[in-house]
Amino acid sequence: MIVRAHRDERGVIAVMFAILLVVLLGIVALVVDLGNARQERRAAQASADAAALAGGEAIESDQTVRTNGTFLWSTVVTQVKNYAKANDNIPLSAWVGCSDANVLAYRPDVANNNSCISATASSFPAPSASSVGANVMYLRVRLPSSTVKSYFAKAVGNGDLTVGASSTAKVVYTVTESQEDHVGGPCALCILSDSGLTLDGQNGDVTITGGNVVVNSSSPTAASLNPNGHVKITTPGGSIGGPGAPANFQGGGYSPSPTQLGHVSDPLAGVPQCGNGSPGTTNYCPTNTGANGTTKGATLSPGIYSTISGSHHLNPGIYVITNGITLNGNDEIEGDGVMLYFGCSNYPSPCPAQGTVTSVTRAGITATGNGALRLTGITPAQGAANANLQPYIGMLSFADRSNDATQTWRGNGTNENGQSSAITGAIYMVAGTMDLRGNGYQMASQIITNNFTMKGNPSTVTISYDQSKNPSESYTVATYNGTPDNNGLSG
Repeated sequence: MIVRAHRDERGVIAVMFAILLVVLLGIVALVVDLGNARQERRAAQASADAAALAGGEAIESDQTVRTNGTFLWSTVVTQVKNYAKANDNIPLSAWVGCSDANVLAYRPDVANNNSCISATASSFPAPSASSVGANVMYLRVRLPSSTVKSYFAKAVGNGDLTVGASSTAKVVYTVTESQEDHVGGPCALCILSDSGLTLDGQNGDVTITGGNVVVNSSSPTAASLNPNGHVKITTPGGSIGGPGAPANFQGGGYSPSPTQLGHVSDPLAGVPQCGNGSPGTTNYCPTNTGANGTTKGATLSPGIYSTISGSHHLNPGIYVITNGITLNGNDEIEGDGVMLYFGCSNYPSPCPAQGTVTSVTRAGITATGNGALRLTGITPAQGAANANLQPYIGMLSFADRSNDATQTWRGNGTNENGQSSAITGAIYMVAGTMDLRGNGYQMASQIITNNFTMKGNPSTVTISYDQSKNPSESYTVATYNGTPDNNGLSG
């Protein structure tokens, strides 16, 4: 008879209970600790969303962004941190050294070694023709990581849990262009060249009333004044600037300070040239040869002149100059209802293209010594009496649009008899340079030139732009306005 021993199973229940207890504790850890962490994560995400939106609203509410696309980043950073502290109790010190693996290009809080607040760019583009449309910026906020204490999970060997959250706000800066048609001139002094130093004021003093100063050049130094030079606008609301202002204006003698102004197109582009350069088939200018242009003291009548020099009275009408006007000593040219047209020696053909090296002489004016001018432009009454003069109402000096000569206006200017006797009418040289010097030019003129300089000894010039005494051509003014819009979270 064989007797088998029964297995002793006492204690198995205790072992199984111990194993199950560990499993149950792990489940409890997952349910309780991870649930708590998930709740903390949701709260952190809500805080990150609120902080990112608050930063976007700080960008949107900054008034400077509407005029030049910039804003105060310190305000944005402070807004983000304050919202994170209020909503998630994150202390300001936690941002020092905070790191975000997905940091965007611009870090406004880099002084604190903080990349957890970042953006795609440091600023929006300034409102201009090139920035019209939607300009998008992203502001990213990653909250400094926080620790969620683990209770049950420690029993199975796990430690505390780390929770973090990030959010990105999208801010759209929409630049719009509006255009208005005006009669008159967009500027009293319009300097049209798109490049180079085009307003070289040196030590000169220019005082302007009735209009703005616009410098189209976008070169790093578009306008420059020496320490003793000044360009002043005395009309309330008047402006000095251009597309690149204020950065490309050098010197401190501007009043008011330069500001960004829109690019100005040629406001008199529709006025016909003389000679074969006229649009259409009508030649509005004289075809007869003028006489006595070099006979001092002679009274001159409208016509085509190679040269005018010495003192003269000019009868009303148009004078075509093909070589130049020269004044020196005590010479003075005076007359009312006059337009001087500066062509080239190949007139009636238009001047050769700008910069062309040829034997053709490009006409201009050289007034030195005590040489003076007292002239007024074509009047409306003249235009009413003679249809050929109508396109030139308000014009005083018109240079062929390819005549890139430098015209030197120096001497004692025009103020011998006071401002009421000064030059009136537009001075127009879209390809040339106006070299304006002396100690007393008074002009009720609009000056439209490719370049403007006051090199040499200190000069004093007053430009009292009077629209009624200048061309009434319509021109279009384009203005640009930027409006930021916090479009909310982008994910």
